[in-house]
Amino acid sequence: MTIKKLRLLNFKKFQDQTFEFNNDINIVVGDNESGKSSLLEAIEVVLNGCYRGKPLRSELTTELFNNDCIKAYLFGNKSQETLPEILVEAYLEGGPNLKGDNNSKKQDTEGLFVRIFFDPELADAYASFIENPDSVSTLPVEMYTFEWFSFAWNRVNQHNKGINCLFVDASRLHPTYGRTQYINGIISAALEKNDRTTLNLNYRQLKAKFDEEDAVVAINDNLDTANEITQKSLKVTADIASTTSWESGLQLAVDDVSFNQIGKGEQNQIQIKLALQNKAQDMDVIMVEEPENHLSHINLVQLISSIEKKNQGKQIFLTTHSSYVLNKLSIDKLCLLAGSYTRFKELDAKTVKTLKRFPGHDTLRVILAQKVILVEGPSDELVLKKIYLDKYKCLPEENGIDIIVVRGIGFKNYLNIAKPIKHPVRIVKDNDGDYQKNITEWLEKYEDDTFSIFSPEDNSSYSLEPALIESNSDNVMKLDKLAAIMLSSQTYNKYNTGDLQAKNEFVKDWFKGEKTGGRKVDSAMRIFENNEEITFPDYLLEAVNFDD
Repeated sequence: MTIKKLRLLNFKKFQDQTFEFNNDINIVVGDNESGKSSLLEAIEVVLNGCYRGKPLRSELTTELFNNDCIKAYLFGNKSQETLPEILVEAYLEGGPNLKGDNNSKKQDTEGLFVRIFFDPELADAYASFIENPDSVSTLPVEMYTFEWFSFAWNRVNQHNKGINCLFVDASRLHPTYGRTQYINGIISAALEKNDRTTLNLNYRQLKAKFDEEDAVVAINDNLDTANEITQKSLKVTADIASTTSWESGLQLAVDDVSFNQIGKGEQNQIQIKLALQNKAQDMDVIMVEEPENHLSHINLVQLISSIEKKNQGKQIFLTTHSSYVLNKLSIDKLCLLAGSYTRFKELDAKTVKTLKRFPGHDTLRVILAQKVILVEGPSDELVLKKIYLDKYKCLPEENGIDIIVVRGIGFKNYLNIAKPIKHPVRIVKDNDGDYQKNITEWLEKYEDDTFSIFSPEDNSSYSLEPALIESNSDNVMKLDKLAAIMLSSQTYNKYNTGDLQAKNEFVKDWFKGEKTGGRKVDSAMRIFENNEEITFPDYLLEAVNFDD
């Protein structure tokens, strides 16, 4: 069974929003505080009746409610009718017994919902609570209750919900999140039914033998011998009630070390892999919070490979800040939370394939940045940063401007990634000796008015270095100053002969050819670190001008 769509009303960051999902992998990406974790928590609420691993009934707090709906209540007349409600609806596929029209859209379809609302049986208590409305400063969640129903009008519990969901979140290893219960939930999910029954039975038998140990018998013989506490027999004994399962007492160990004492990276890997290899009652939905946490690159590669191989038949939700995770698992599975909700399901197939083969490129930068400048190489990046630093007295990234070098996968793939999100993208590109073909006609192919391009129109200024040289060739003194910055001392001595034209040609020739990349980067580094005034080409000045 899979989640086709999720509707959230007044749940945390989401006042009223609907999300559609992929049947297999959903990679949830967004900036900090964008609602990634909240989205997964909402799925846990509606599929498991839990919030952060605990039964929802015990977790009805104000943090579940959207801030705007709380403010609307507090600044309103505070009548019972104005008390906000939370609705979490999961529209499902593969559960015909859940089909009906008991949903907010009145659609005849499969699904579950959780509704958190004011308990009408507490109407009299609420009336007393608001006798002085001006003194009310919080939402009275203590007077709330919840209901869990299928779209078929049936009440739902853990046994009849029909869909199995597991939330793997390393943060729940914290003691306040019920560490032991959480770890054993992971273990239980990875075991066959017969294995779980055998463990439970043998664990209870082991505890039954506890009472027969000589040391325990001796202690109990001396416990309240004078019957001062009770006239009946008082003993220390192991709880062997049938309701007490192995889950409450067993612990996972790795190389004889308790699970909660091993490294965080190893914990993450084990949790995720156990969840994915479930052989008993298959998990329909598996959610993973930031699998890259605490992992070295090689361990991350191995983990993502495992996820790729073992996701058949399961719907997976991952949150991540890792471009590698995104690229390797397929960037067209991206679900972006950034103002609006955007899926990348129509992304160019060649771009998807390229990034799966070369996943090391930082594609998330172009996805998450609000202002992007794409450049051909590190030389362009350094020079643009120098121009920006001189003008604004800070680096562009300090003002939210990300300059990204496209070397390796090229402009085309980055622009294909940027196209669905409609963020303005600036492109600084060499004209390679033909401005009409390589700039004007090249950009027209994308048919996207959010892309703007900056390049020298003069075909003789075919790349960064010739453009810099031409901008500083008004006279010999000016060119000498630029050459002294761009060239090493030894090369400058070779340059420093002849007239203006000869010097101009020498510097241009010095940066020609396929094997001059190191020279270009060294030159850009000198420009960046230099305090002398340089005349920069107009197209570069325009590219970093965000004053408009």
